[in-house]
Amino acid sequence: MEYHIEIDTAHGVIYATALGAWQSDIDDRMVAEIFQAVKEHSIRNVLLDMRELRFDLSTVRIFERAKEMRDMRLQRRQVSSKVALVYSAGDSKLDADMKFFETAARNRAAPYRIFTDMEDARKWLLQA
Repeated sequence: MEYHIEIDTAHGVIYATALGAWQSDIDDRMVAEIFQAVKEHSIRNVLLDMRELRFDLSTVRIFERAKEMRDMRLQRRQVSSKVALVYSAGDSKLDADMKFFETAARNRAAPYRIFTDMEDARKWLLQA
């Protein structure tokens, strides 16, 4: 798994791109860097482009990941206020998995929303 993080101070968005085969430890590192960028730049909107990220997780693992994300958020003082996750639609299992993750995360007060369109994700992030 590879990732890249860019800071758009003009629009107040942290853009992250993840690609390759998903790995929990690398994902944790990326999330920590995003939290650090939120703190350093006082930018609270995050767009994560996962359209080229491959993963096939069990429902239990997806649920656990939502809990892990909540725990990471609770450990920090400054966290994002909105996170848009963009993935490539088309696979029915992936569609269901992404919706389940969104629901599990939001049930834990994580401000995540799933999108299949980058422009829709940007618009949602920039809404007041």
